[in-house]
Amino acid sequence: MSAKVAIVTDSIADLGELAVEITVVPLTITFGSQQFTDGVDLTAEQFYDKLEHDHDQPKTAQPAPAAFADAYRRLLAGGAEHIVSLHASAELSGTYNSASLAAQQVAPDRITVIDTRNASAGEGLLVLCAREQAARGDSVDAIVAQARADIPNDLLFAAIPTLTYLARGGRIGPLQSLLGNVLQIVPIITLKDGLVAEHNKVRTFARAVDQIIDIVASRVPQKRHARCAVMHSVAPQLAQKVCERLEAAIEPASMITTCAGPTVGTHAGPGAVGVFFIP
Repeated sequence: MSAKVAIVTDSIADLGELAVEITVVPLTITFGSQQFTDGVDLTAEQFYDKLEHDHDQPKTAQPAPAAFADAYRRLLAGGAEHIVSLHASAELSGTYNSASLAAQQVAPDRITVIDTRNASAGEGLLVLCAREQAARGDSVDAIVAQARADIPNDLLFAAIPTLTYLARGGRIGPLQSLLGNVLQIVPIITLKDGLVAEHNKVRTFARAVDQIIDIVASRVPQKRHARCAVMHSVAPQLAQKVCERLEAAIEPASMITTCAGPTVGTHAGPGAVGVFFIP
């Protein structure tokens, strides 16, 4: 990567091993009295195992401004001329605000902090694009302009197989969860104005996946052009099938697969799948 522009993000981006030459500042996850650092001492598999078997509802906390400040100082001291720091929607997490405070403290003229209005692999797609631009020596203005142009077009449609975890997290009532599970009602989730919203409800998870493929195909006007990310919650075989169906339907220009971390997984639970895409 060009030393001129360094790319920073948070662990909500769910990039895992894809975060090469990207500085990732992790969130904290708490189960009762146990505290973990996202992706450092708690893997995705360990998180979902605890989510299923631990009586305590997990809580996530954004990094403190000091954590971002440390990362920024280290990168600037290492030769970066500018930092582009891309973060999860400020409507969903305080991470963007922490990063903004740190940038003001460290070097506001050398750090650009961006609210991606997204999360998980949707945020990750923007981060990866910024990294690619930095690697080929694009200017800060070009990197920031591309991110801002992509943000309104960075779409998500996801299916959650059970309403149990939405109920545990207080997003819906327990009775609604029970009835929904009995009737096999599956919500298709999207993002609207940086917030999670319900796009539709269907009967059965298989139909929900079918509808997601149809929605993506209908919103990609040109084959071999879209950038895609398939997100799953410890369901790699399902994600692979979705990838194959997307390849056949839209022939994306690029596609990554990621496992949803604690921020998404707390509410989705295991077995969910979603497609982020920039047409």
